[in-house]
Amino acid sequence: MASAYALNSQSVNPANLLELQVLAQVVIDLQNKNNIRGSIPYLAKIAQIVDNQQLTKPSGTSEEDRHRYEKQKNELDKVKADAHAQLADAYFKIGNYINAEASLSFSVAIWEKLLQRQQQDVPDIRSFLLKAYDRLKECYEIMDKQKMATFMEARKSKLLQHPIKPEQDQ
Repeated sequence: MASAYALNSQSVNPANLLELQVLAQVVIDLQNKNNIRGSIPYLAKIAQIVDNQQLTKPSGTSEEDRHRYEKQKNELDKVKADAHAQLADAYFKIGNYINAEASLSFSVAIWEKLLQRQQQDVPDIRSFLLKAYDRLKECYEIMDKQKMATFMEARKSKLLQHPIKPEQDQ
């Protein structure tokens, strides 16, 4: 999964941006030393900070305000999904498949919603989803949940054959 920790974003509270960058650097340092287990608390803190970010919905009804808000929301959701995917990857690497499944399932739900909200197909979101479905399938196979593994394979096939339809503007 690509790193979302190069955060130059309008969607993350600037007060937390420095903390996120420091935490991300600690994660990188630990993982470069093959200390995946040691990086998990920092990855969890990153996910927690990003999850608690709030966007203020514009009070104006201008199309420009609405468009800017939607763009920020999409970017924040991408960061949230990636933070949980990175946490899931660390859990998977240390053999904690239950937590890997939980974090990755959360990411998948966000990516699926993002894909539905897009006006056009977005290759990077589809790519993340395909990788996540594969990783979830691996988790389920390791945990001997064959029905769930088959379900992930079916979801992947469905995404490949029939892209998720964008939501209609309300």
